[in-house]
Amino acid sequence: MRPKWKLQTSEPPDLGPLTDESLAALRSLAKYKPEPEPCPDSIPAFRRAAVLLGLFGGRHGDLYVVLSKRAAQLRSHSGDTAIPGGRFEAKDHDLEETACGLPMDSRRVQKLCELEPFLSANELVVTPIVVLLIDPLIKPSLNPNEVDALFSLPFKAFLTHNPAQALRAQLKLPLVPSAKDLEDMPRNEVSEPSDWHTCRDILWLGGHRVRRHTFWDSRNPVRGLTSDILIHAASIAYGTKPDFSLDAPGQLSQAELIKLAFLGPMAVKKRRVRPRMTMLPQPMDDDNHGATKEDSSSSTSSSEGTSTQTDDSPKSKL
Repeated sequence: MRPKWKLQTSEPPDLGPLTDESLAALRSLAKYKPEPEPCPDSIPAFRRAAVLLGLFGGRHGDLYVVLSKRAAQLRSHSGDTAIPGGRFEAKDHDLEETACGLPMDSRRVQKLCELEPFLSANELVVTPIVVLLIDPLIKPSLNPNEVDALFSLPFKAFLTHNPAQALRAQLKLPLVPSAKDLEDMPRNEVSEPSDWHTCRDILWLGGHRVRRHTFWDSRNPVRGLTSDILIHAASIAYGTKPDFSLDAPGQLSQAELIKLAFLGPMAVKKRRVRPRMTMLPQPMDDDNHGATKEDSSSSTSSSEGTSTQTDDSPKSKL
């Protein structure tokens, strides 16, 4: 049985080694209040999930985010990069416990905020819980049936299309991408070529166009729902929008997508929902008529839809 504990919500402590920018980012997150959930009474508990977005200070005072690589034998999204978490369980008191069903001392971990819920490809309503990992000696205890590895990436990297040289070094990217590196990347017609960030558009829930983003970490790409959550959280923290084209023309908000999935003729009340997505052979903006096709080999149930750790498998422990 998982330990029962509550995270304390308050201003981040004086951590010393963090840069002024990192401290300001934590304060912005601690002050953040999400918009009300669009239709809470229409979402059954078995279609809810939560993830734990854990931040910590790197050796130079920059913020990093903890991510996991899902085990290869999992039945859904195996091998994908995920934010740790899981489905709501009957024994969970609330979504915070769903995300934080981990043997951590609350004195070593501090809750900063909750974010607005996101809709996953399998139409789970996923609530991110953002926390600060205060104690650098916290040791992960991985369930090998669920998680192959934990790793971390600079939090600010999810706001940039072509990282600056200092950030490229942290991402272990070459200081200058070669022509071959750029040629080998999936085609990206919305922005200039990049060896870090690409995007493509999908049609979802009755043909609504949604832009999906991929960040090409050398250990494991970050994509789909995981990317969406990280972009949103970093935008709040650093008080700026990403420097790439975030949304497709006319893209619905997460709240609007959730209402489509749970209210009206599109609603499906089953526990499990197959992804209702189709891939487009681009991304391109409506005025970009000369776009060429991106690699369209991904299936509709691929990790372009969701990469958070929200299936029925046991939660990883940190």
